Amino acid sequence: MKATVMVQKEIDIKYLYISVPVRYDDEDIPYDFPLRNGDNWSATVEVDTGKITEWPKGKTGSMFMKVVDGGTYILRDESKNEVARIDEDYVPNSLIPGEYGDYIHLEIDENGVITNWLKNPSVDDFFTED
Repeated sequence: MKATVMVQKEIDIKYLYISVPVRYDDEDIPYDFPLRNGDNWSATVEVDTGKITEWPKGKTGSMFMKVVDGGTYILRDESKNEVARIDEDYVPNSLIPGEYGDYIHLEIDENGVITNWLKNPSVDDFFTED
C-alpha cells in the first residue's frame, strides 16, 4: 500500500530570489537601474541580512514598484535548492518591504544591503494552507 503523508522538516532558508515585471517603463525604475533586464528586475537576497548578492559595489538604489500579482518569489536553501515559491501572486510583504501585497519598496546602499529590510522577516506567506 502506498500513502502520501505530510512531514514537518526544519530547513535553513538562506536566499530569496525575486523576479518582478517593470510595468511602467522608467517611471518604476530607470532603464539603467542595477539588475534591470528589459522589462524585468531580478535579484537574489540573503534572507538574514537583506544583502543583494549580485548588486554592483558602490551603487545605491531606491525602488518603489507596483507589482500587484505579477512577480515570482523563490525561497532557496544554502545550496540554492528551491524550498518554496510563489508565482504570479501577491508580494509576500511579510518578507519583502512594501505595502498591501501590491508594492515592493527597497532602499539599497552601496554594499547592496536593503536598508529597510524587515527586522523580523517571515516566510509564512510561502507555506499557507489552501
